Amino acid sequence: MQSRYQFREITKSGVPQMFSMILKRMEWMDEKGIQQWNAAKYDTIYPLSYYEEKRLNGEVFVLVSKDTKELISAAVLKEQDDRWNDSEPALYLHNFVTRVEAPGAGSIFLRFAEEYALKKGKKYLRLDSAADNPSLARYYTSQGFVPAETCTEGGYNGILRQKELLP
Repeated sequence: MQSRYQFREITKSGVPQMFSMILKRMEWMDEKGIQQWNAAKYDTIYPLSYYEEKRLNGEVFVLVSKDTKELISAAVLKEQDDRWNDSEPALYLHNFVTRVEAPGAGSIFLRFAEEYALKKGKKYLRLDSAADNPSLARYYTSQGFVPAETCTEGGYNGILRQKELLP
């Protein structure tokens, strides 16, 4: 299944596509009654220019369908994250989004991100998720991410999660 996809750094033309996926995901949250990115005005906290800056730093990665050439998932992968208070070798996943019409894309992206982290000599893939979203918590648990601690930033209350990577 993974052979149907390409995992790579985002291109300049891909940044607006990623941002469009985020806006569509916010609309989906509105439709589903989920108060998360939509309620926090995520698109103003992380505007298009944020993703362009991260692209220039080589930190934005995408999953592309080899058949359609469409971006189906994207995230910022960082070497450091101030929310974590240790020096373990880890890669940090942020701004993770999937195309609403592509169920299963997130799991595939996460597998590629794990492989990428291992190639970079990392022991963990880490992320955070909203503390008040039990369905998202179940999803990340099903992907092998275990809660490590909590974080608070402004009005955001999150759970720091990590997955130990085995070569």
